[in-house]
Amino acid sequence: MRIYLATSTSGVKKEQRKEMIKCCRPLYLLETFYSGEKCCAMVQNDVGTDNFLLDSGAFSYMNGKSITEKQMEEYIEKYICHIKKYNVRYFFEMDVDCIFGLEKVEIWRKKIENQTGIKSIPVWHKSRGIDYFKRMVDEYDYIAIGGFANGDIKKTEYTLINKMVKYANARGTKVHGLGFTQMKHIYDYPFYSVDSSTWCTGVVRGGYLYYFDGKIMKYDIIKNGKKLNLSIMAMRSFSEWVKFQKYLNTRRVV
Repeated sequence: MRIYLATSTSGVKKEQRKEMIKCCRPLYLLETFYSGEKCCAMVQNDVGTDNFLLDSGAFSYMNGKSITEKQMEEYIEKYICHIKKYNVRYFFEMDVDCIFGLEKVEIWRKKIENQTGIKSIPVWHKSRGIDYFKRMVDEYDYIAIGGFANGDIKKTEYTLINKMVKYANARGTKVHGLGFTQMKHIYDYPFYSVDSSTWCTGVVRGGYLYYFDGKIMKYDIIKNGKKLNLSIMAMRSFSEWVKFQKYLNTRRVV
């Protein structure tokens, strides 16, 4: 299984990040297009085209703002230009169904694919239904399931998700668990890949110091009142997550 570490430019200073990447040598990274062209290009260069995932960043772009279709079209044009300029191989569609509707999302998906000459990674959401998931499996060899990070997919629904992933796998389609960071359950779900920014957000928001125990990620909570060097903690956390990443890379989760 591949675990893409997201937001590798967060939580540490520029020079610290350079040293962190050089020492840890991560296998797979994900970056959001909303972070900007230079940032995305740098992260892609860190691991190479085949090991880089580009997230559309559409929700970050729209966050708290009223975005028109015209503005979204302009954002998509920039997305297309970036994909072509840097030969991005794996990128997600603009899965903004809840704002503009699925029909518009499909139009934008085809536009991106037609202009780049590359199939995107479509993202299934519960609102699309099971039949649509099966259609995605029929039409694509790499798809994603969204809704984990925002809680749209409840833990009581994970059994169904497991069946869906197995359905796709049986038909030769790889599935990415978008924001799937349930580390206690990661071996129970046969995703081809998942992504996580927990290495950083856990440190910054909760004072979690992560470590790899040889099989799974665990953490210690730094006591309140203790002065924290968040940058150092983030670098330490990143190095431990890379160990986990390399361990998972040797395993086939079934």
